[in-house]
Amino acid sequence: MPVPRRLAAPLVSGRTYRRYVHLLLGAVLAVPYAALTWLFVTSASSGGLDAAALGPLLALAAAAAVAVVLVPGVRALEVTAARALLDVELPDPDPRSIASWSGRRRAVAWLLLNMLLGVAIAVLTLIVAPSVVGFLLAPWRDFPTLPTGLAAAWTPVVGLLFVPALLYAVAGAGEVLARLAPGLLGPTTAERLAAELADALRTADALAQRNRLARELHDSVGHALTVTTLQAGAAARLLDSDPEFVRRALEAIADAGRAALDDLDHVLGLLREGGDAAGAPGPQPDLTDLTRLLDGTRSAGVDLDVATEGDLAAIPAVVSREAYRIVQEGLTNALRHAGPVPVAVRIHAAADVLTLTVSNPVRRNGSTTGGGRGLRGMAERVRVLRGELSAGPDNGCWRVTARLPLSVG
Repeated sequence: MPVPRRLAAPLVSGRTYRRYVHLLLGAVLAVPYAALTWLFVTSASSGGLDAAALGPLLALAAAAAVAVVLVPGVRALEVTAARALLDVELPDPDPRSIASWSGRRRAVAWLLLNMLLGVAIAVLTLIVAPSVVGFLLAPWRDFPTLPTGLAAAWTPVVGLLFVPALLYAVAGAGEVLARLAPGLLGPTTAERLAAELADALRTADALAQRNRLARELHDSVGHALTVTTLQAGAAARLLDSDPEFVRRALEAIADAGRAALDDLDHVLGLLREGGDAAGAPGPQPDLTDLTRLLDGTRSAGVDLDVATEGDLAAIPAVVSREAYRIVQEGLTNALRHAGPVPVAVRIHAAADVLTLTVSNPVRRNGSTTGGGRGLRGMAERVRVLRGELSAGPDNGCWRVTARLPLSVG
C-alpha cells in the first residue's frame, strides 16, 4: 500500500470510529469511580469526615467497586463489546468456567486498561475540540495566548491538524486494546483445555459410532454374502443332478438377501440420522434369533454341531446382541477360510458370564490367519463389554472363544 494511503487509512476507516466509541465507553465506566474518589478526597480534605468514619466507608466503597467488576456477566459483556467495536475475533466464554477467578481477574485487568485508555482519549478529546475551534477563529476573534489578524494566518492550518492527530491517537489506543483483547478476554487455560477435551471426546465418539456401524455392515452383510456365495456355487454344481437342493439353495439365498437388505437399510438409516447402532431402533438380532442364523448357515452345506446351556432369553440385551454378532462372524470366518467344513458352536450362559466358542477344522490348504477385519471387529465388541477373546489354531482346528460378563453396568 502506498505511504499516503497507509497514512490516511486510520482517518477514513470505520474501525477507528468504532474503537473510538469503545474507548469513550471506557471513560464513561470510569466516571463513577472518579466521582467516588473525588467525594472521599474532598470530604477528607474539608474535614467533613473524620478518620474513624472515613476508613470503614472507604473500605466499603472499595469492596463494592471491586465486586461490581467481578460479577461473571461482566466478562461476557466485555467480550460482546470487544467483538462489536474493536473488530476482534473472540469466542464466547465457556459457561462452565465463566465464573472462574482466573477469568474474573483478567476481566478486571481488561476493564482497568479500557478505563485508563478511555479516560486518556476522553481528556484528549476535551482538549482538542475547543482548541480546534480557537485556532480556526483566532484570525477573527481575540483569544488569550493566540495572535489575531494576519499574524494568526497560520492558526487555522494548525487547528485542522489537531483532528488527524486525535484520530491517530484513537487508532493507536484502539490497536493496543485489540491486540490485548485475546489474551485478557479470550479463553483461559482451563477453558482451552475444556474445549480441546470436548473436541477430542466428540471426535472419539464419532469415530466409535463409525466403527460400530462398520462392524454391523461387515458382520451382517459379509455373512450374507459369504453364505449366498457358497450356496450359489453348490447350486450351480448340482443344477442338473439335484433340482430340489437347488430350489432350497435359491430360497436360502433369497432369505439371506432380504436379511442383508434389512440390515443395510438399518445401518444406512443410522448414517443419515447420525445415530448409534447400539441403541437405535430397527433390526437388532440377538441370541434369540440364533435359529435363523444357524439354518442359513446349514443351507450352505455346513455341518453344524450346536450346543447351548442356560437361558439365552435372560441374557442382557446389549450382551445378547454382541454375542449374536460374534457367533455370526465366527461362522462367516469358517465358511470364508475353510469352506463348508464341520463347525462346532458352544454357548454357555452362567450366572455371571457368557462363554461362546466357534471351532472348525483347518483345511491343509486353507488360511489360518483368522478373519482379518472380522476378527478385529469381534475383539472390539468384546473389549466394549470388558470381556476376553482368544482366537487361533488349536490341535488342527481354528477356535474362537469369547467370555462376556453379564454385568454391563
